[in-house]
Amino acid sequence: MTPTVINNSTSIHEYRGQIAHAIDELLLNLKKTERAVETVGESWKDDNFKEFQDNFNQDKEKIKPLCNVLDNYQSNLLYQLEQKLKKLEERKFRI
Repeated sequence: MTPTVINNSTSIHEYRGQIAHAIDELLLNLKKTERAVETVGESWKDDNFKEFQDNFNQDKEKIKPLCNVLDNYQSNLLYQLEQKLKKLEERKFRI
């Protein structure tokens, strides 16, 4: 069974927070991995490491654009949806 999203401003706000947290965690783990690769590179000095490092750098370049897309999604699209839902919720209480 797939999870469902409840369309209320609180749920959207929480979801936005989860996305922002995931972005932060991803970037933090990227920095940790970069440091680990640097540490390994101090003793691993052969062609295999150069290939590994090149592959890692290629993958690393994909992470930042992904984070930008996710941040744009949560801070623009989901934020606008959250605001619209808040307005609708306010109308419900006035009726």
